[in-house]
Amino acid sequence: MKQYTLVVSLLLLMKSLVAFEPSTLNLRVPSHLDQNSLVVDIRHRVYGVLTEDPFGNFFGLDLGANASIGIRYALLPLVELKASYTTFEQEYRIGASYAHHVPKLYLKGQFDIEYFDFESAGDRKRNFYYGLAVQTFPVFGFFTPTVNVAYDGFSERFGLGVGADLGFDWYFGPIEHLSLIGEYYPILDPEEPITGAEDYFAVGIRLDTYGHHFMFQVSNGYEIGTRRLMLGAPTNDIYLGFNIQRILQF
Repeated sequence: MKQYTLVVSLLLLMKSLVAFEPSTLNLRVPSHLDQNSLVVDIRHRVYGVLTEDPFGNFFGLDLGANASIGIRYALLPLVELKASYTTFEQEYRIGASYAHHVPKLYLKGQFDIEYFDFESAGDRKRNFYYGLAVQTFPVFGFFTPTVNVAYDGFSERFGLGVGADLGFDWYFGPIEHLSLIGEYYPILDPEEPITGAEDYFAVGIRLDTYGHHFMFQVSNGYEIGTRRLMLGAPTNDIYLGFNIQRILQF
């Protein structure tokens, strides 16, 4: 936890350089990074159920959390290399993506391929994730829908995630933009225990500064990553979570 706090503190103290694409709570979005840009992404999902004795367990924080740290590096404009680690089942992920923007159609798209390795029942499991993310440019200047379609080679299932961003400029101290975000992952091929009993959903806000995104969410799961969320959640219990994203350019 001390190392985790140190990383967050260093990111907040570093000089802001550039702005970046409108990210979501969990969905992947097409890149808009310039060459040699680097994004550090920290995600935190509380294990404690928000509605179960929220004051006694400090809104679930006393029960620990699932945490993830990842990096995205723009090797070329719209071409990224990625790596991340998540504490739940000690999952490692490495991958690459290519984005393409079509301004005439008001669309951006991105293809992802990712190798993942995690621990389950004492053994390491591994396979590949393939994903397509599509996002519009802001419609009417404030509405931005996002769609993810993916295939999980481990569970041998296709998945879907949809989301919407309602955003507007709001200048308050370092804050430049505020977005209200909702996401939903319907289970396409239910089969317990591979998939959960409930579709995953999340709602929250994103606060943008010049170089940072701060996100806060409530959802019915504590898993991290599109591949896991498209498989659903065990229950509709509510959990807290937050993300911090920081961009640097070299």
